[in-house]
Amino acid sequence: MTNVRKIASALAGLAEFLLVYACGRVCGLGPVVRYLRNPHPLATPRLLRAFGAEIGEASTFKRSLYIDNAYEDRNSARDFRHLHVGRDCYIGDGVYLDLANQVVIGDQVVISGRVSVLTHADCNRSPYLAEQFPRRCEPVVVGAGAWIGFGAIVTAGVRIGERTVIAAGALMRDNAEPRAVYGGVPARKLRELALEVPAPLDPAAPDPALT
Repeated sequence: MTNVRKIASALAGLAEFLLVYACGRVCGLGPVVRYLRNPHPLATPRLLRAFGAEIGEASTFKRSLYIDNAYEDRNSARDFRHLHVGRDCYIGDGVYLDLANQVVIGDQVVISGRVSVLTHADCNRSPYLAEQFPRRCEPVVVGAGAWIGFGAIVTAGVRIGERTVIAAGALMRDNAEPRAVYGGVPARKLRELALEVPAPLDPAAPDPALT
């Protein structure tokens, strides 16, 4: 029964992909963006690749994916080519990706639910504030092996180092060094991580003190 359910789920994902893909080719990117907010998880990587994104092998998307500015911003690519996800990554439920500029995610990255990745800021409706805070549009890069905790916000231009942890709810406004833990609003470095994780002890190995 389990195998039957897996096959049925895979077929449903393929059917949804084909339907939404055809709609996207005929009607434009809008229907695809809206579908990704409540997709069949197996259809998500196929749709992203079909419309220009680079998605590595074995990378998974849990459920809802909120993509913004794929085609509405003046820097938009008019497809998903600004999104680059490495291999064996996990993208949690309700993640928000601003594709006005590039979002580059390395291999084996975990992005927890409700994380927001912003590549631009533009207060264009207020001339006064637009002068005080000029438009900014820069890529975000997440290094291989990093973990971004639930609800964290990463702002335009930030680079997160390899194997770095961003705590839940953190606001990343500056670059993060490799192998470190950051947290807070705004985020600051809390501690560094070991260069290598010690290998677990083998209980069958002889005690060094007795040899």
